[in-house]
Amino acid sequence: MPSVDTARAILKSLDALGVTHVLYCPGSRSAPFAYALEAGAFSGDARAILDERSAGFMAVGLARAGALPAIVVTSGTAVAELAPAVLESSHARLPLVLLTADRPGELRGVGASQATDQSRLFGGHVRSQVDLEPQEASPSLVGRLTRSVAAACGAPSGAPGPVQINVAFRDPLTPARPASDSEAVAPFVPRPTRVLRTRATAERWEDVVGDARAGLIVAGEGASPHASAWSRAALFPLLAEPASGAWAHGEVVPFEQSLVSSPLGREVDTVVVTGRPTLSRPIHALLARPDVRVVLVDACAPWGDLSGNASVVVADLTPASRPVEATQADWALRVRDAARVAGERIESLLAAGSGRTMIDLARAVASSTSGPLVLGASNPVRAFDLGVSSLEGRVIHSNRGQAGIDGTIATAVGIALGSGYAGEASAHPCRRVTAVMGDLTACHDASSLAVAASSGANLDIVVADDQGGGIFATLEHGRAATDEAYGRWFGVAQAVDYEALAAAYGLAFARAETPSELAQLLVTAEAGPRLVHAPVERAAHLYSAIRDILN
Repeated sequence: MPSVDTARAILKSLDALGVTHVLYCPGSRSAPFAYALEAGAFSGDARAILDERSAGFMAVGLARAGALPAIVVTSGTAVAELAPAVLESSHARLPLVLLTADRPGELRGVGASQATDQSRLFGGHVRSQVDLEPQEASPSLVGRLTRSVAAACGAPSGAPGPVQINVAFRDPLTPARPASDSEAVAPFVPRPTRVLRTRATAERWEDVVGDARAGLIVAGEGASPHASAWSRAALFPLLAEPASGAWAHGEVVPFEQSLVSSPLGREVDTVVVTGRPTLSRPIHALLARPDVRVVLVDACAPWGDLSGNASVVVADLTPASRPVEATQADWALRVRDAARVAGERIESLLAAGSGRTMIDLARAVASSTSGPLVLGASNPVRAFDLGVSSLEGRVIHSNRGQAGIDGTIATAVGIALGSGYAGEASAHPCRRVTAVMGDLTACHDASSLAVAASSGANLDIVVADDQGGGIFATLEHGRAATDEAYGRWFGVAQAVDYEALAAAYGLAFARAETPSELAQLLVTAEAGPRLVHAPVERAAHLYSAIRDILN
């Protein structure tokens, strides 16, 4: 069976199964997929991406924007380059289809070039793994692919995530000669089974949460879209991390870390947790308190219960239907009043400073942009969480599955493509995606600037440059290490000419000396990607000061 015919059958089947994008990384063993793509075997968005790691995180961004992407790579180390994105998508519950071209079995373990045991490379981090040999297009092949795509989407029951389809191609890897009229056969048309996700059964709020005098809802990444409705019905104040998705629906009370760290936070007796909170130690400490009843809402295992303190786990909840007790209503007013006071004190604290910190930058970005935000998983997402008073109505993304800095630029490009913020046919010609990341995060993924340039994404990549790893200065390492040791082992500042870097990849460039200048700059931009260098002061003391602003 010619390898190109197998590749064509796979791509046609994935097209019929709802895959929206194919990111193809060049290689020889994966070449059958290239020939099949060139021949039109896939009707969605297909593009070549030079670097496998960039392609992996670009696919993560596409999945965050609601797409169903597939990545094609050749054999050997190319497959291993996908590992960081596989981990992120697995823990963030994002669907990814990995098409890994492989050497045939007889070339493994005999010293052949680019041959390794790649079919088990990702272990338990993939939802499904199948090995395919070259074969005729058939209902059997479509059935195996259907199961893989269903597993990626979390259907019929389970958590979405990455799947690996490992295809052992044999030579020839090029198209066979065209069939004569007498040899031609009717093309195979895939007819895949539709696999629907099981709907979670919603339990009654009163039966699960019960009575509370001082209840809260805490929303982390992947939070239920019903969290705002729960908050309105039960008058449980909703505290939400920036990338939880809850801000898009409203009802969020800002300054969650300040509130939970205050004397008011010590009165909390019940917390409903939706999604996976990963951002702040004060929230983790609250959820670990033995005097707090913790209700976890998660439709899939494994659910997040870091301290093992959960009282009950449910798949879904209906909003409360009975009248709210006066004590809970009074509590909700006190929490909102405390948030207002926190906002006033944070405003005064920042006004007395230089106006050039990461938190000042976060406030400037929030006030001057309206499109989706992509926040680096280190200091930027924390700065938004600590210092921004409202992100209401905003779509915000951050790679919190593993909370790593890897692939942030590529993720932002994927989000721009998947959300319609790219190319001349952009669905949002007047708005842009804004990605905010530290200088080390930008340097770590600098090669993905090539992906940004080739995609035509309407994307501002804001490099908040605090001369190295500022996040560590806000942790215990900032106190334990000497200045010299900190700079050598934690800060590791990079000497980078960002204007030259942008020019090297063909991106527009701008420099904002202050956050206020950045705010003015962000409201004006031409189409396409732009790299914005924005120096900021580290100001590590502000993080603890804002957390304790109500004490």
